[in-house]
Amino acid sequence: MSNEIEAGAAVATAPLPADALQGPAAGKATHITHCANCGTALAGQFCSNCGQRAHLHRSIGDVFHEVLHGVTHFDGRFWTTLPMLLFRPGKLIRSYIEGQRARYIAPVPLFLMVVFLMFFVLSFVGFNDNVGPVEVGNGDPARGRAEMAKALSDIDRDLAAARAAGDAAKVRELEAGRALFNTIGRSAAGLAEAGESDSITERLADEIAAANARGEAKINFGVPWLDAKAQQALKNPRLLFYKLQTKAYKLSFLLVPLSLPWLWLAFFWRKGVTLYDHAVFALYSISFISLLFVFGSLMLSLNVVSQFVWIPIVLAPAAHMFASLRGAYVLGPWEAGWRTFYLSLAAVMTLSFYLVILIILGVID
Repeated sequence: MSNEIEAGAAVATAPLPADALQGPAAGKATHITHCANCGTALAGQFCSNCGQRAHLHRSIGDVFHEVLHGVTHFDGRFWTTLPMLLFRPGKLIRSYIEGQRARYIAPVPLFLMVVFLMFFVLSFVGFNDNVGPVEVGNGDPARGRAEMAKALSDIDRDLAAARAAGDAAKVRELEAGRALFNTIGRSAAGLAEAGESDSITERLADEIAAANARGEAKINFGVPWLDAKAQQALKNPRLLFYKLQTKAYKLSFLLVPLSLPWLWLAFFWRKGVTLYDHAVFALYSISFISLLFVFGSLMLSLNVVSQFVWIPIVLAPAAHMFASLRGAYVLGPWEAGWRTFYLSLAAVMTLSFYLVILIILGVID
């Protein structure tokens, strides 16, 4: 992950030291008559040909000044773009499409910066494993095993009765249920006994490895060589998860071209709407969802389970898409409403397809 973090950091901070570290000579500001970059005669504070400053600095104080200026201003665009992205996304997208671009961060740099931030945060935050719908014996491993044994005993009793009655359909149903319950129950019990030394991802990886060792993890892509690769990858699930994480960062740009056909289908009959408009819409929208994912991850790591936090998080994507559609494409409530529903389903399908691509690439790598 270090290469990805370094690359993302370079993208996110590239504007910061560029001005601070260039200059002709050490010391304080030096006045020159010609641009040090392209040699054009200077007639003001900036070169009329390439735009570089006339006065250049090389003092350590100016380095810190430029870094602070870059973080707090981002050429004045970050603190203009972020509130618009969060609260007035439709106006942001429409304004950018219509050419009002100097005041905002362009969608591609913003997308790259936010995706880097998301994976950077996910590499550090940890999740409280007690948050979730699955409980085994209320956290008591011994009690969990006893309850699982009792449940299996009940299923076996019903299974014996179905066999005695000659109910073949009931027998098949109970046998399938018993196999599923047995696998899930052992996995959940293993998580309860694992303690808190590993992350939930690592525990899941260990459970998959154990299931694979017992011959219970079966993969069927319908392609023999791919199935063989997948079975081999399951022998080391932690490595597989690491590969998936790194590829998810590298291939995050695929979300945009995967989204464009759905957007085109929603507007192909409208004149004046181009694929460029859809690309801007997709980039800004995915940037918002990534920021929301970062916020949700931080809330989980802090064990915040209040409904007053999670209900807005769950509803925010649809509300943001509705507002984005209304403003970006100048739509009425009904037109934006049905497209929000349609694109929400499309987003789930796009994300599923993206995950399938990641899994396949992670398996065959």
